[in-house]
Amino acid sequence: MPTSSSRAVSIGAASEYENQTFGREASLPPRLECVDFTDCRFVGLEFRSVRLLSCRFFDCSFERVDASAADFTDCTFRGTSFEDSKFLGINWTILRALQSPRWERCLLDGGCFQALQLEAAEWVESRLREVDFSDCNLQRAKFHGSALDGANFNGANLKHADFTRATGLFLDPRHVKLEQTEVEMDAVLRLASALGMKVVGT
Repeated sequence: MPTSSSRAVSIGAASEYENQTFGREASLPPRLECVDFTDCRFVGLEFRSVRLLSCRFFDCSFERVDASAADFTDCTFRGTSFEDSKFLGINWTILRALQSPRWERCLLDGGCFQALQLEAAEWVESRLREVDFSDCNLQRAKFHGSALDGANFNGANLKHADFTRATGLFLDPRHVKLEQTEVEMDAVLRLASALGMKVVGT
């Protein structure tokens, strides 16, 4: 299988890639199907509106990529990290598997993670406006410094989740599972309001 190289690569010419770095010079077709990537880096590559069908990514990293409106039907992401990238309007529920993901400084507005098993997943300093997390398992998930305006957590398991420095968070305790969940004071005030309470002396 192809390994790391500095020359331009036409992605899809092989069915497997290992220890490969794909930069802006790489050629990505509008449709890619049944290709495996292991320990690969995607740096500055344009994924916007690309269809990736039944592809698998193991221990890969995506850096400064734009994958907005991409189609990841039946894809697998295991141990994958995403940094400084755009994934706007992505339906993550059509993946085959999403295991141990980490997003850092990413834009994920309008995405859907509904009912996914995302225990210990991480979103660090990322923007998640109007994202659907309903019915997700988010135990021990981390949202450090992320913007969560309009995000829907109804039905989610948020036990031991960490929302340190997160903004725009609204949780209705009648519709989420909370246990040692770490939140900022503004979220506590919204929670109290949802219960019909008025907090004084703050």
